[in-house]
Amino acid sequence: MPAISSTHRLAISGLAALWFGFSAPAASDERPFDPSPFGPAVSAALKERDEQDATQGNRIAIIRNGYDALLLRVHLIRHARHAIAVQTFIWTNDECGRLVAHELLNAARRGVKVRVIVDHMFSDHDPDTVAFLATAHPNFELKHYRPAMSRIKPSVLHTLLASLRSFRQLNQRMHNKVMIFDGTILLTGGRNIENTYFDHSTTLNFLDRDVLAVGAVAAKAVESFEEFWRYRHAVPSRNLADVGAAIARNTFHRYPTRANYGFGPHFITLEQQADDAALIASHFVARLKPVRKATFVSDAPGKPGGASDGRRTTSEVRAILARAKLSVVMQTPYLVLSAPLRDAFRDLQEANPGLRIAISTNSLASTDNFLAYSANYRLRRHYVEDLKLLVHEFKPRPGSLSTLFPRHALMARFAQEQAGASEDAVPFLSLHAKSLVVDDHIAFVGSHNLDPRSDNMNTEAGLVVEDESFAQALRTEIEHDMAPENSWVIARRTLPPGLDELNQVVDGIFSLIPINLWPVSTTSSFELRPGATPLPSDHPLFEENYRNVGALPGNSSLSQKRILTHISKTFAAPMTPML
Repeated sequence: MPAISSTHRLAISGLAALWFGFSAPAASDERPFDPSPFGPAVSAALKERDEQDATQGNRIAIIRNGYDALLLRVHLIRHARHAIAVQTFIWTNDECGRLVAHELLNAARRGVKVRVIVDHMFSDHDPDTVAFLATAHPNFELKHYRPAMSRIKPSVLHTLLASLRSFRQLNQRMHNKVMIFDGTILLTGGRNIENTYFDHSTTLNFLDRDVLAVGAVAAKAVESFEEFWRYRHAVPSRNLADVGAAIARNTFHRYPTRANYGFGPHFITLEQQADDAALIASHFVARLKPVRKATFVSDAPGKPGGASDGRRTTSEVRAILARAKLSVVMQTPYLVLSAPLRDAFRDLQEANPGLRIAISTNSLASTDNFLAYSANYRLRRHYVEDLKLLVHEFKPRPGSLSTLFPRHALMARFAQEQAGASEDAVPFLSLHAKSLVVDDHIAFVGSHNLDPRSDNMNTEAGLVVEDESFAQALRTEIEHDMAPENSWVIARRTLPPGLDELNQVVDGIFSLIPINLWPVSTTSSFELRPGATPLPSDHPLFEENYRNVGALPGNSSLSQKRILTHISKTFAAPMTPML
């Protein structure tokens, strides 16, 4: 490890104290992230940082595998010296959720200042669990974003009253996913804190993506975190009525030892690997590469409606798209394009003839949100015929399953061993990554979906990277998910003579009103014929090389998911702006 001058040590300590509000370390010879293999990378990034420009001198890596993502988090938590900041939309009290809590509390006990902001809506709602976390250690602080009626577990009546008082406040959520370690290492992307995001679920598992950044860009993430920490609707756990009552009763369960957390058979190997310096060095540190420019973007707390300065992430995503001349490759779990975004795509293609826009998204069979998918299904004709989008819908059990989900066989065995599990209970994959590549030189990885909620309601965050090597590597990952063995292609289907023209007219009319009763779709899902050559959906020979597998493959015609999707497509058009 290269030596660090006393002047440089003071600079590191001073910046850390400024960013996180802790006292500078007393040891004059302390090196950041020593003895972690990340130490040299952190030292080098700090030496090379531009005091006037945090976008320069950063090292970046993509973290795709869910198990790796959890392993990396545990290692970084264990080696942080001074401060850890966490923002997450979901924190579930399952094995992975408890593991992260256990590691963060251990960090707090050894003197690290740990601060966590959790969105209230879909996170754990048990007052006793939150009471434990709120009182576990003075170095561990937990806040909740927009809790309804100042309760961790509001009743139906409380939720109704909160909705009547301000539906927009209840509906506006913090969707950011950020972890920052000692102000120098940043993780951001699509992952929440739950089994499903780390390849530990016996049912649905998310195929997601983080970006790991080492360098001055992490300080910009700290600035955003501080905004949210000071926000008036980020409420400390102790200030919630039912949590305060649980603390006063003092009967809630404590977790004094690792055994109390109920991890089961999951983490014995992972916890050993988290302390394996050689493995961490080869698996993560070696993948860090310098990039030309990296910019952290985040919306303002509350995401003021109509205020462009508060909708920073949405504005940045639009600005990146506006720069496209040749190609756009995107990945989003929910493809619900708002009218302004559809117009933006149309204008972009008119200004750049030949521009190719390819999108990887979920099929109905792989999605975790049939309501969002029903909006996509309702708009699919516009995507394919009007906007000429090349849409690929992910299969729940793709051909590359063993590569994308290496723990699949193990989780399938766990699924079969569960009491009452059906014989066909098998884990499957759902896309959850939110990424964008324009012209192979600028990329975005973050929490922003291609839907109206991300545009207008939820706060979002992510990293913009302007670097050809990074952009091309990200494009390769997304295109792998769009490969024929992993995704179906959405394309226009051939209808009998006469019906095609009638369908165009009637479908166009119904698309203008809230209720769509027309059952005939002009689009369908296609898969590559054996031995055929992959072609884009707008190629003249497409239908010779692909076979029609139906509008909603992977679901039986009488499945609950399929029936509810058809009902939502028919009647739920007014809900589209909230999806």
